[in-house]
Amino acid sequence: MVLDRLHRRWPHLRVIEREPHMRFAAALNLGIRSTTAGRVGILLTDDWLHPCAVERCLARDADIVSTGLAMFAADGVTHLEKLSMRRTQAAFDARKAQHERAEYLGHFLLFRRSILDAVGGVDESIGDSPGVDDFDMIWCMLDRGATVAVVEEALYNYRDHPGERLTTRKRDEMMTTFNRILDKHGVAGPDRELLVEGHSHWFGKSIQSAYQELQPVETPGSFQPVQALYRRLVPLRVRKAIQARIHRLR
Repeated sequence: MVLDRLHRRWPHLRVIEREPHMRFAAALNLGIRSTTAGRVGILLTDDWLHPCAVERCLARDADIVSTGLAMFAADGVTHLEKLSMRRTQAAFDARKAQHERAEYLGHFLLFRRSILDAVGGVDESIGDSPGVDDFDMIWCMLDRGATVAVVEEALYNYRDHPGERLTTRKRDEMMTTFNRILDKHGVAGPDRELLVEGHSHWFGKSIQSAYQELQPVETPGSFQPVQALYRRLVPLRVRKAIQARIHRLR
């Protein structure tokens, strides 16, 4: 096994096996509870870090440290530059609404252990889909006054593919979790509608396939975008919400 080989090479590493019934949110909490260091980072399945990611993040004195993200295709080699996400401290600071600040931050994420303990880790009661960790938990931390530092480098490598992974879970399950997050934080009205519309198009799909669906179709002869088709298929407010989300991620 890969983990056995890694453990033999670095004996100080701990391999913790979760119970068969334990899913994503509970597994994250198990990992958090098992840590002894003052800072805790999260690396998800299928992804990998830049060799200097932890060192660069540890150098920043903040409750939450976030980095940029490089997106790769399923082969783990082809760089999807248009989907990669560059994050900056200035862009984060410019966001005033708490949900905008929470959704701007993303992997790689390094947390101060004390702030993790303060919010109780991942809220397992709201669901088991993406967003419980890198949206709701961060939102709760910001509500408690957590400090934030953004390392303006792409230190987290995300491998996108249509197979089994968190982002390709059933759309209904992801929608339920997302709505529970908004209920928890009291978001209603037009703000809620825009948040749901901006996020839900990605639910149950690989990020690359969702992105391609949103691009204007081109006419084979002239290679000019057929904007009318795009406008007819996707309502205006949905297009605005989606484009706003893409802009925030970059």
